[in-house]
Amino acid sequence: EGERIGTVHIRASLAQLNERLLQFVFLVLFMVSMAGIVAYLLAIKLQSIISKPILELATVAKQISINADYTPRLPLGSNDEIGTLNLAFNNMLEQIYKRQLARDEATQALSERERDLVVTLNSIGDAVIVTDINGLVTRMNPVAEQLTGWSFEDARDKPLKTIFPILNASTREPIENPVEKVALAGETVFLSNHTTLIAKDGTERQIADSAAPIRSEDDNILGVILVFNDVTEQYHLREAAAKSKRDLQAIMDNSPTVIHVKDIHGYFTFINQQFDKLLNIERRDIIGKTLHDIFPQDVADSLQHNDNIVISTGQSLEAEECISLEDGLHTYASIKFPLFNEENDVYAVCSISTDITERRQQEEQLRRSQKMDALGKLTGGIAHDYNNLLGIIKGYAELLNEQLAHDPALEKYAGIIEHAAERGTKLTRKLLAFTRHKSSDASDLDINELLIEQRLMLEKTLTARITLNLDLADKLWPAWLDSGDMEDAIINMSINASHAINGNGQLTFRTRNEQLDETDAQALHLTAGDYIQLSITDTGMGMDQVTKDKIFDPFFSTKGEQGTGLGLSQVYGFVKRSGGEIKVYSEPGHGSHFVFYFPRNNKTSMTTPVKTAHTEKQNLRGTETLLVVDDEIALVELARDILSTQGYRVLTAIDGEQALSILKKEKVDLIFSDVIMPRMDGYQLAARVQEHYPDIKIQLASGFSDSIHSHMTDTDLHLNLLHKPYKSETLLIHIRNLLDADTTREKADVYANKEKDTQQTLAGKNILIMDDETDVQVLLSLNLEKLGCNIICANNGDEAIRHYQQSLTSASAIDIVILDIHIPGSLSGIEVAAEIRSLNKKVRIIVTSGDSSAPEMTSFQHYGFDTALEKNFNRNKIKQVLEEVLRP
Repeated sequence: EGERIGTVHIRASLAQLNERLLQFVFLVLFMVSMAGIVAYLLAIKLQSIISKPILELATVAKQISINADYTPRLPLGSNDEIGTLNLAFNNMLEQIYKRQLARDEATQALSERERDLVVTLNSIGDAVIVTDINGLVTRMNPVAEQLTGWSFEDARDKPLKTIFPILNASTREPIENPVEKVALAGETVFLSNHTTLIAKDGTERQIADSAAPIRSEDDNILGVILVFNDVTEQYHLREAAAKSKRDLQAIMDNSPTVIHVKDIHGYFTFINQQFDKLLNIERRDIIGKTLHDIFPQDVADSLQHNDNIVISTGQSLEAEECISLEDGLHTYASIKFPLFNEENDVYAVCSISTDITERRQQEEQLRRSQKMDALGKLTGGIAHDYNNLLGIIKGYAELLNEQLAHDPALEKYAGIIEHAAERGTKLTRKLLAFTRHKSSDASDLDINELLIEQRLMLEKTLTARITLNLDLADKLWPAWLDSGDMEDAIINMSINASHAINGNGQLTFRTRNEQLDETDAQALHLTAGDYIQLSITDTGMGMDQVTKDKIFDPFFSTKGEQGTGLGLSQVYGFVKRSGGEIKVYSEPGHGSHFVFYFPRNNKTSMTTPVKTAHTEKQNLRGTETLLVVDDEIALVELARDILSTQGYRVLTAIDGEQALSILKKEKVDLIFSDVIMPRMDGYQLAARVQEHYPDIKIQLASGFSDSIHSHMTDTDLHLNLLHKPYKSETLLIHIRNLLDADTTREKADVYANKEKDTQQTLAGKNILIMDDETDVQVLLSLNLEKLGCNIICANNGDEAIRHYQQSLTSASAIDIVILDIHIPGSLSGIEVAAEIRSLNKKVRIIVTSGDSSAPEMTSFQHYGFDTALEKNFNRNKIKQVLEEVLRP
């Protein structure tokens, strides 16, 4: 339990223990010494065993390092760690050796490919430059070196834009770096056909170029290959060809003929400017189109048929082709010929066409004129003899009337004879109208007054089913016309219109003053100047082109046996001999529109025609000596009887020679002579008499028309010509007035006073036209441009307002706005006018319409317009309206 119970004392001797300990220590020391010796011996052995393999390993490693020879191997004598290490080292050397062999083979193959690539690049005829992704040059072939002027050694690793500077040949502006374009697009790009390369020495070459990306196996862009070649020669050839084409186009454009080329499929490949003008279509809208895209089916088929003949036969073809254009039917003389390729196959058809419309019209006018002249010569010859017979019948019938005044029954018979002779006289006048070149009884005539006077008669002629309208101009100019011929023309036109109108209809006579400039006059075959325009419009059945071409031919009639065919031919003859022109506009189902142009009479007559109007105060008797000359004995006797009954002393002769013989013996106051006589006609006799007997008065008579006497230069004789058959009273008045006239009357030229131009000039005015019809825009623009105006066109209200707003902020403010009433879009003409008026209260706005009776036209101010303009495209009317609206 831990309780101390005593002490034990042990005593022993240490000597023996120390001895044993000392022995033990010596033993230990011996053993340690032996162990050290053994260890040393073992260390020496181990050192020999370990260091040798390591030394061998170091030797092999050094050999490999120095010689790069991987063939040596370490010995594998033991299975210890050194043996394992040597085995691993030998395996490593084997792998390295195989890799070295593979790398050597790859390097050799790569070298071969490199050599092949160099050979290939150097063998390519095109220039090649290769760059990396940054645009630095990595390869060039000799052609590239030659074109750029850079050697590969100098160009290596330089930016492409330094080695390859390129410009646009036309603009001389730098072109974007192809490498950048390829990098951006990721695909092949091509330079334009007009690229210029600037070589290192400054030489310029035209090149064709393409650049493509170089991609890795994972589709990444590694660089760019640029391939180009020298196309300078081709460029110059192409430029020369382009210049030749431009020159050819210019030559063709300035040709007066219409020229075009179509391929064998009918598509247009070339046209000249005349073709543009012909169709009023832009060239770009025609090229690539066919005839059927441009013309109506029937016209296109006809034209294409001629082309097909040329293509199938390979031969040229001449033909006349008719085309309906905006201003009517045109006739073209065309020559078509094939174009052959290198294989001698037809690849296109060229057509050269000349507009012969005017020539055909002139030929038609000449043909008509020749026909009428031939007819006139025939009827003139008959009428002359017929007039002589009528003169005899008529004259003696008048004498019978005077002698039989006491016997009413016989006097009645004589009156019937005289009336029949008068009818015969009117008939011969109509026949003689074909040969007259001037109106024999022409005088100052107011066509307005004539129409007003004839209105009642015309209304009766037209009957109640046809409404007669007269639209007469104020202050119409006078014309120098035969009032009788004018009346006949008006009646003929009215009768024809009544026959053309089925059922109810309208006939409108309209007069205007017209000033024709050189261009307008030439189109009408007139000379420039002032004209009175008379238009006659009916709502009848209209006419086709064939009928229009023949309506003025003598004896042509659309009424069959009911018509004589002389009505319109007489009208035509009257207009022509009056120095005027007549135009016809008509289409089947749309009525007919005849427009007459008569020259304004702005001169007074140089002579005073003998008055023939009867006056009871005039004394027709006389005692003078008269000489009657006529180869028709009956007419000589008739004239002698008429004149002698009035107290005159009458001598007679049957020809000019006999008359001159009488003058040598007798004192004669007046000679009354026929014109047409054998050996010496009346004019020749008059010339001899005026030369040798200047105091003798001369009165000529003829049964022929004025054309026979056109060579007569004495105006007095010509104007005072008495036409057979004549009344006794007419003969007596002519003779008395001529005897009483002052023979020393002075002849002087009287010139018409030119009107002073008080109209406000329109030159430089800016005019906005709003109309959805292109034809209206063009016609208005042409007329306004000829007046010196500047034109802006709009197709609808929004466009018109925009144009006007823009003008307010520019230096060219719009002076006048011409608006159509009805236009497509959200705004009407009235609304557009109101909007423009809100922008400028002082602007002048004109409403225009083809319906002159529209309320906007008749009450234009009520609708916000300043005035109204009818769509008749009359330049003088347009000018008048514009000048009126511009007045303050």
